[in-house]
Amino acid sequence: MFEHFLAGELIFILFGKIFGLDITPEFLLLGAFCGWFPDFLSFFLSKRVKYDKWFHSHRDNFSHTIFLPLIVFVILCFSVNLEWALMVSLAILSHPILDLYGIGWGVQLFLPFSDDIYKIFYRHKIIYIFDNEEARNADVEKYQTNNWFKRAYFSFKPCRGTPWWWLLLEWPSLVLAIYLVLPINWR
Repeated sequence: MFEHFLAGELIFILFGKIFGLDITPEFLLLGAFCGWFPDFLSFFLSKRVKYDKWFHSHRDNFSHTIFLPLIVFVILCFSVNLEWALMVSLAILSHPILDLYGIGWGVQLFLPFSDDIYKIFYRHKIIYIFDNEEARNADVEKYQTNNWFKRAYFSFKPCRGTPWWWLLLEWPSLVLAIYLVLPINWR
């Protein structure tokens, strides 16, 4: 979850430098929000978000597809400019890409055209495709605990298919994301 903030900020830093934009704390906060935006949007699109072991279901809507960044890109190209459209769209795209890996249970990248659920580096395969939601939910039932947040962020027991070192990325990502948005004179 926290790596989404950092990914959005890093994309804004990279493209902000390329496009010669002023990189301020507010600019980086916008990048962090764009990296997290699919989860924010999902709460409005999903009618079944629960905070238990079924929390992965928040990814089962249009917010976590590759088509959302494309639509945002087109809208921003016409309403703002190409530079901002590229930065925002790539920050949004980083979210489902990161959700393919890590503690999540996969993403429906091509929804509404395909219901396949993709996950990378799972069950000793580079790309694993759950046949349907029932197949994924069977794995969730078998391997996940009721309190996913506690297990993911406060325990060193990795979730099924997730290497132990992935858990080490979460909290440092949050710390670095916060550090980057602090004004220079506060660092």
